[in-house]
Amino acid sequence: MTNAAAGIALPPKNLWRRFLILIPLVVAMAVGCYLHIRSVCSTYEVWTPPYFEGEGFSRFGLDDVHIADAGVVRATNVSYGIGDSACVTFEAVADGATDVTFGDEMLSTYWNMQVRNGAIICAGIDFSGWESILICTCILFGVSAALCASALSELKCARWFDYGMVAACGGAMFLFFQFLLFSYLLVRGSLRSFSDLAYMLTSAADMFTIIGLIPMALLCLLVSLSNLVLIRREGMRPVNLLGVIVSLLWLAAIWLWLEWWNIGAAASIPFATMQIVESCIAVAISYGECLLLVTMLCAWMASRMEPAVPVDYLVMLGCGIRADGTPSPLLAGRVDRAREFDAKCVEAGGAPATFVPSGGQGPDEVISEAQSMRDYLVSRGVSADRIVLEDRSATTNENMEFSRKVIEEHAGRDASELRVGFSTTNYHVFRGYVCAHRAGMAAQGMGSRTRAYFWPNAFLREFAGLLASRWKGILITYLAIVSIYVLAGYALFLMGESSAIFGG
Repeated sequence: MTNAAAGIALPPKNLWRRFLILIPLVVAMAVGCYLHIRSVCSTYEVWTPPYFEGEGFSRFGLDDVHIADAGVVRATNVSYGIGDSACVTFEAVADGATDVTFGDEMLSTYWNMQVRNGAIICAGIDFSGWESILICTCILFGVSAALCASALSELKCARWFDYGMVAACGGAMFLFFQFLLFSYLLVRGSLRSFSDLAYMLTSAADMFTIIGLIPMALLCLLVSLSNLVLIRREGMRPVNLLGVIVSLLWLAAIWLWLEWWNIGAAASIPFATMQIVESCIAVAISYGECLLLVTMLCAWMASRMEPAVPVDYLVMLGCGIRADGTPSPLLAGRVDRAREFDAKCVEAGGAPATFVPSGGQGPDEVISEAQSMRDYLVSRGVSADRIVLEDRSATTNENMEFSRKVIEEHAGRDASELRVGFSTTNYHVFRGYVCAHRAGMAAQGMGSRTRAYFWPNAFLREFAGLLASRWKGILITYLAIVSIYVLAGYALFLMGESSAIFGG
């Protein structure tokens, strides 16, 4: 979908509907897993290490397998893997339960096996054919990551910087990590039973959190230090403490994650519930870290953008002015950036743009920010008839909303039929895109340079905006991911539940 008049590619309205394909995919994989498991569940393989006998280690043989009730299962074969580990194959004989031991009296391994409807269930959870679940897990994570990446690609091609891009990028990062992890385990053959798979599923978010501990700790330290510089230079305001606040929240979450087992034990919480809650905490931390990192990435990418084509109208977003009514250095930088872009377009043969200074008058300002920018433009040689004021706005949302109305009144056409750009400070470009989209304008932005200590707090402000504006979508994604870990936790620690897949 494109806006030909504006020269802008717009993302499709139903961008997120592509994820509906996951519903039939999950159903198909569930049916496939069930059919595959049922086709092979009458046999079962147990891996066990060699045992000590006399002066050295001895390999297992069929004679070392002791079955309490041979009328339930029988051992049919022993093969050997890396390190002389033994793989003993069992075959179901009749429904029932029996104990199986491997080795001698000095060192033995004990298993309980049940046969239900001709299916062998070992230790209440393991069964043959579980590899199909591992394969489907890889497919699910891979397809989900690919869908997020495709949505991200469309948004980036359209230069549609908003919180949807952050959500897509964050989902792609988290899901791609899971895909790589389980694909690696599949290729390596590191998992030898369903309990191994369930344990790895419950531990995957923990692994991600552990990997991110040092980088996140350094990031929290840096943003906290930048806040101290920001407060010293710009004054104490709640918004200037975002770095410290986010750092403290992250530290609190890490402490809760590390101490949860002690807390749960002291409160006598059931073991399975403790594991599930711990996984939920780990997913919240790791997914939140992904969203934070990609917010920074998207804001950085937006700051490097410039309108791809000459524009008809160029909105300049206001900020503070000096006591004498002249633009502050920050505001002057925004105006100069707009002038430089317009001059470049004119030099390349494009038509000159109409400037739209946008910003109202604050309680401590002698004139409006828009008037201050207009006077600055005129003093730099811009003709007054090329300037249209928007002097009522007090926020970035109002900058875009009111500017659209001014543009449409001046042009006599809808803003969607015009090419609109905006100029602001580089750390503020992403927010400008978000607010322009809310106002119904497919505007393209550009940023003027500013001091580095503004950046961390600006990134965190966008992260807070993401959580506030897209909390429903983020919550749905989080719950979808957590459900996988919860199911794995129940399968691992509530042993009897897994046997339900066989019926009986």
